[in-house]
Amino acid sequence: MGKFVLIDGNSLINRAFYATPILTDSQGNPTNAVYAFINMLVKIINDVRPDHMLVAFDRKEPTFRHKMFSEYKGTRKPMPEELAAQIPLLKTVLDEMGIKRYEQAGFEADDIIGTLAKKFSEDTIVYTGDKDSFQLVDSTTSVYFTKRGITEIQPYTAYNFVELTGITPVQIIDLKALMGDSSDNIPGVKGVGEKTALSLVQQFGSVENLYENVDEITGKLKDKLVSDKENCLMSKTLATINTQMDIPLELADLTFQYPFSDNVRSLFSQYEFKNLLKKEDIFVANNGVPTSKNNSAEVTWLTEEALPIDILNSKKVAVNIGETVSVYIGNGIEYSFKIRQSFFDEGVDYDGAVVALKPIFSSEDRTVVTYGKKTLLKLLSGYGIQVKCKIDDLMLIKYLTDFSGSEQSLEEVLLVNSYDKKTPAFAIFDLFDSLYANSDENERAVYESVELPLSEVLLDMEREGFKVDVENLKLASVEYKKKCDQLLSKIVALAGEDVNPNSSKQLSEILFVKLGLKHGKKIKTGGFSTDSEILEKIADQHEIIPLILEYRKYAKLLSTYIDGFKPLIGNDGLVHTTYFQAQTATGRLSSRKPNLQNIPIRSDEGREIRKLFSARSADRVLIDADYSQIELRLMAALSGCKAMIDAFNSGADVHAQTAADVFNVPLSEVTPNMRRDAKAVNFGIIYGISDYGLAENLKISPKSAHSYIQNYFEKYPEIKAYMDKNVAFAKENGYAVTIFGRKRYIRELKSSNYNLRLFGERVAMNMPLQGTAADIIKIAMISVWRTMKDRGLRSKLILQVHDELVIDAYIDEKDEVSKILVDCMENAVHLAVPLTVEVKESYNWYDCK
Repeated sequence: MGKFVLIDGNSLINRAFYATPILTDSQGNPTNAVYAFINMLVKIINDVRPDHMLVAFDRKEPTFRHKMFSEYKGTRKPMPEELAAQIPLLKTVLDEMGIKRYEQAGFEADDIIGTLAKKFSEDTIVYTGDKDSFQLVDSTTSVYFTKRGITEIQPYTAYNFVELTGITPVQIIDLKALMGDSSDNIPGVKGVGEKTALSLVQQFGSVENLYENVDEITGKLKDKLVSDKENCLMSKTLATINTQMDIPLELADLTFQYPFSDNVRSLFSQYEFKNLLKKEDIFVANNGVPTSKNNSAEVTWLTEEALPIDILNSKKVAVNIGETVSVYIGNGIEYSFKIRQSFFDEGVDYDGAVVALKPIFSSEDRTVVTYGKKTLLKLLSGYGIQVKCKIDDLMLIKYLTDFSGSEQSLEEVLLVNSYDKKTPAFAIFDLFDSLYANSDENERAVYESVELPLSEVLLDMEREGFKVDVENLKLASVEYKKKCDQLLSKIVALAGEDVNPNSSKQLSEILFVKLGLKHGKKIKTGGFSTDSEILEKIADQHEIIPLILEYRKYAKLLSTYIDGFKPLIGNDGLVHTTYFQAQTATGRLSSRKPNLQNIPIRSDEGREIRKLFSARSADRVLIDADYSQIELRLMAALSGCKAMIDAFNSGADVHAQTAADVFNVPLSEVTPNMRRDAKAVNFGIIYGISDYGLAENLKISPKSAHSYIQNYFEKYPEIKAYMDKNVAFAKENGYAVTIFGRKRYIRELKSSNYNLRLFGERVAMNMPLQGTAADIIKIAMISVWRTMKDRGLRSKLILQVHDELVIDAYIDEKDEVSKILVDCMENAVHLAVPLTVEVKESYNWYDCK
């Protein structure tokens, strides 16, 4: 006897939607529910190994139950738009997977499942989150109930049903007839709850027998039963699944092919189901190559450390150096070195394979395409291979034209784009050509003049490293540990018990239960949130709160930066961070091990971390150059705001001038507090701040914050018009763009969720400013690096942090270096307002600020 799986499609996709964070594909279409549903489907297939399968769906038309009781399911909220949009997608995916689906007007998915479960004699498993299906359990039918989300499942079978529920499967109908069902708006008997209903069913067996013997019931319960008899009997009919539908399907119609076809693989790739694509065992064995698309090449194995003459004569070559070493030249053949695993194997050593590629990089007339130019250059330098050819980078052109939201590995790119992982060089060659050909002029300009040359700058910075004062680090470690211990001692004394200030659950119990402080909403793990934002709002309620916040601050600085730096310091006393070019949507760089870009500078304690960094030796000095108010200057220039442009061009205090304009006072009467508030408004406007957000920042009422913003836009109407224009452009085109042509696709603008759309609008307002600032600092970095190199200076660019560049300069070169920094940074772009740079120098990084 075979196995038959029936799935309640509406029930499970609903569970999947709420159990999975909102995900969208690169076009902004929500996909989280479908992705989670398919994951569960694959798990079911692997666990159960069914011979037949069907997914049943509800339809929008009224059913026979609605005709009987017009209020049936009348209390249900409408399906969220993000979920409704995924139902057609799920059906498309199921069709491609060969999984049969069925729906019929006038009936529900339960009825379809019930009819098919009884129609065939196969062992049947029903997957659902609806307890109505419990009535179907019998010797051949089990119900696998999704208790939470789509992963926690409780099987109900003929063997455990009575033990789990206290009644038989068919009595589920009687139970619902008595207690009703709020989710379906089945009335039941008013005033009879689950406990009473269960007791009555256990005593009388059915509602019919109950009413035949209703005189055995006394008191108010009898009155309730008698007065609501009609509703009770109607409720039983409403709750009864129809198992006698006319469904024109036979078992032969419900078969499916598993593993899935390559067309399914292509569909998963289209919707960017990355983790599913990695499960190679769920697809037919075809070397990972979709039959519908020629996305592979023949493989020719190279067993000697010599390249074929065709490669040496080619002007354009794609190179992959990863787990394998391979080359592609556009002729349909991937030349891959056969790497031997032992001395006796045929082939070449890995190192020999890499060195064999040396002739490819020696010709100035050749272009080599790779995935990750910086990584390739770093690897080749380790083998002493000099690069004279041009290097094109698939990772960077993909970042500019097809950004996925994070920096992807080559393996992920191959999966998402349905390329055979056995021919990576072919994929690099083919996909680069496709993306470059489809890019526009501005995207190509950013690629050629900014991102591509920046790779070499970043590689040089990584090699150079940044000196860490090890003795200062040791002292800071002792000091911060002592501070944390002192704070913890005070916290424990006030709490009256041992406490871990980083344990949200424990802290929640102490603060909001034991001490009775004001709390917010409950969190999923139990208790109430104790994040910093919550605690800062109630900091004045108890003296323990400021101590907890201070402890967390020092503990984070200690673990992340002070102790966190120790294992990253080399024998030379340097840390060599790694820069990532393709990780952020705005174009800003990020770094890791250590993340020098996230060193806090707003607090005195955070700035102290900079004391740990210094010039490399006594004959050097750190020169720090920082753009002054670059995003505010960009807002003035790009919006054409005359008042703000005039203020910047005259060298006026822009924040003071804004305060005078917004608060309607003479410039001479602007107070420090007014200037502070105006500064918050200036920078808040850049990020599309809301009334509530500004109110939080300034500790004022939302009404006052709204007034500030309104006054601001009345005084500077060009800025309001500029922001509105940015949003309108992004809504029409799907992306925001910098003045250099860098795009950021904003999927949230298409969301039916108001808060997500609002977030998308704020991104659309800010990205042209923040992204342009990121482009400018990159252009400046390239210019500074090239100028110093051309002049033969020994000083080195070692760090970029947002709008700041740091050079480790020899003292005898420091004046020239300072001039180079100012000249290159201030002339990176010419706008209606000047870009000004503040330059400071010191042996220690902290003293540069």
